[in-house]
Amino acid sequence: MSKNYFIGNNEHPQHLSVGAVVLNNKNEICIHHFLNYPLQDKVVDFYLLMRETVNPDETLEEALHRGLEEEFGIKAILIDYLGSIKSKFPSNGTMIEKTTIYFLCRYQSQDLNLRDINDVEGKTKIEWQSADFLIPKMKEQGKKSGRSDIDESDVLKRLKKLKII
Repeated sequence: MSKNYFIGNNEHPQHLSVGAVVLNNKNEICIHHFLNYPLQDKVVDFYLLMRETVNPDETLEEALHRGLEEEFGIKAILIDYLGSIKSKFPSNGTMIEKTTIYFLCRYQSQDLNLRDINDVEGKTKIEWQSADFLIPKMKEQGKKSGRSDIDESDVLKRLKKLKII
């Protein structure tokens, strides 16, 4: 595979990824729960939506479905585009500018054996939570960590504003 120019690093500090809000039939959201995770100089618990780096020659939709399988073991139907979040955070002495493009998906099935256990996301606890539970948690974890990419609450607020959840 050729160099992935979508991954932010010292030479190329821009990063592009896709994210997903996966809803089940109760309108609960599939979420990563990172337990006792080392983040910068702290050990924290936090919640994240599925986010997957786009690969060269891959469509956004292909990256989305690959990410859903690798991270959650989920197959889902793409419903709508929810917008994007741009964030900045330090990584190895470089300020990374990350853009994540989010999609709304409807859960179809799950096979945990599809998860990529070599990836950090493949080792998280997967939970189904309500937006009302997640929004304040995400806001707080963004403040505590000092990393804007850890707060995805605005994406969930969009769903509430659209009366999807």
